[in-house]
Amino acid sequence: MWVLLVTILASAPASGLPPLTFEEAQAQAAQAALPASLARAVETRRVWDARLPALAANPTLSVIPGWRAQPDGSGLELTVGVEQPLFLSNLAGAQRDAARAETHAAEKEAVAVLLDRRLEVARAWLALWAAQQAAASAEHEAELAETLRKSMVEALALGGATRLEVAEAEGFEAEARLARLSRDAEVMQARLSLAVLLGRPPGAPLVAAEALPVVALPPASEEARWLARAGELPEAEARRLLGAAERARAAEARAERGWQVTVGAQGVREYYGGFSGLLTVGVTAPVFDSGQRARGALLAAAERLDGEAREAAVRAAAELALAFHEREHADAQLVLVEKSLVPSAEEAARLAEVLLRAGQSTLPDVLRARRARAAANARLAFARGEASLAAARLHLLLSALP
Repeated sequence: MWVLLVTILASAPASGLPPLTFEEAQAQAAQAALPASLARAVETRRVWDARLPALAANPTLSVIPGWRAQPDGSGLELTVGVEQPLFLSNLAGAQRDAARAETHAAEKEAVAVLLDRRLEVARAWLALWAAQQAAASAEHEAELAETLRKSMVEALALGGATRLEVAEAEGFEAEARLARLSRDAEVMQARLSLAVLLGRPPGAPLVAAEALPVVALPPASEEARWLARAGELPEAEARRLLGAAERARAAEARAERGWQVTVGAQGVREYYGGFSGLLTVGVTAPVFDSGQRARGALLAAAERLDGEAREAAVRAAAELALAFHEREHADAQLVLVEKSLVPSAEEAARLAEVLLRAGQSTLPDVLRARRARAAANARLAFARGEASLAAARLHLLLSALP
């Protein structure tokens, strides 16, 4: 039952949706839940960073009512005061610097997540494309196997074939149908994987467009120049900016415990009805607490992030080098499959059928040749997908460099 369900779902039309091109899938990757939410988070930080005040502390208003009793009379007293702390350590500037550093780090993290999602979408789209091509080839082979089986049955009735040959043809047809079911299951799995990455509901199956992506790539002679810049890829750059943000927060923690002057004014209504005014000035010196507790943790985190950034830069260089290698390897593999393996398998299958009709070959020889041709065609579909994926992956990585 599950095999039948998978086959029906895999072969069902995509609810009237047009085929999804590679470029459209890449554009929709940015609209998926996580990349889109991170982009909104960066914009939110920018809005609130612009609202940071010029002064880092709020004023304090105090009202002190009282009653004074004197030998010469009594009455109500009222003292009203306002105080404004001023940080000589420029706390407001340190807050703006820390917020700016945090926003830059968050922006680069969002870029890194979007790059990862686009790479995953590229892999999933091309896997779906290759699965669709392999499924179409399997469908064609199943139709040929059915035709062969019917021909053998007719030949048996006319005395031109044996029961053994009919049984072999029926077995070949069963294998072809099983291969088609397996390919249909691969298409279904690839569709669901791509739908998850794009945030699509599974009830609307996707179909990859026939056209493979065409991307612009630098010549192989420029590989060394690009590898020298691998440390600027988003993941490594995000780690470095996170370390800078931790140091900016440490500077903010230091400024919070820096020299502070409190300027105030008081107005007093005396019990006898007179008024007086006072000016107050207070100084807070960082004699004991200069934010050591918070600064120590933040600076330690910055050191850890520096190490992560250096390791991320090494991984980025390795990933980029692997991308260059995979491009060459996939292209060479595609040429071999396209120019040698598939034509050879096609010719062998054709000759086997010609020899069978001439009585110089046997049905098992034809079946073996057809199996080899089906495997070669499936290999060609996956080789084309791998070559396109290698090119797209390299293109996306290079495009992410500033």
